[in-house]
Amino acid sequence: MNNKKYCLCLLTIFCLLSMLVGCGGSNGGSDYVLSPDELEVATAVESFAAAVKTENLVQSMKLVYSNLTYFNSSTPSGYVQFESRLKNLFDKAIVDEFTITDIGPSMESEDLATVRARLTLVYTVAGTPFTLGEDIELRLERDDGQWGIIQFAAYSTTMVTAFPPAL
Repeated sequence: MNNKKYCLCLLTIFCLLSMLVGCGGSNGGSDYVLSPDELEVATAVESFAAAVKTENLVQSMKLVYSNLTYFNSSTPSGYVQFESRLKNLFDKAIVDEFTITDIGPSMESEDLATVRARLTLVYTVAGTPFTLGEDIELRLERDDGQWGIIQFAAYSTTMVTAFPPAL
């Protein structure tokens, strides 16, 4: 009889341990996987960041569409002002670091997406380093298979962004 109780206890412990070990759980990271469209949008944003980091105005502006809404602009289309401010940054400063991180794409349709992210710019003007960091909201549109930025704004009530900085 004692032998049966002993076996039953061992079996119960084994079953409990199996359930605990096999519960799956979380590895501490996010299990969220981007859809193919979200991945394309995130890649476009990262490509823009890489072009700015290398101070490549032409490549940067290829990822910004001419119908850009830029809340720092008093004109209907902020494309010209955005390009002018970006060129001014490249002409007057050295871009030491530029990243757009924590990219959170949200698909509005198959050709329209919104991205919330964190922008960080470290730049030097005449030997003096500066750092700009802000939360941004971008809207992107797909045209002929290519994603481009159609709105560049701060993620705030005013939507006025400090990027590119006025120098």
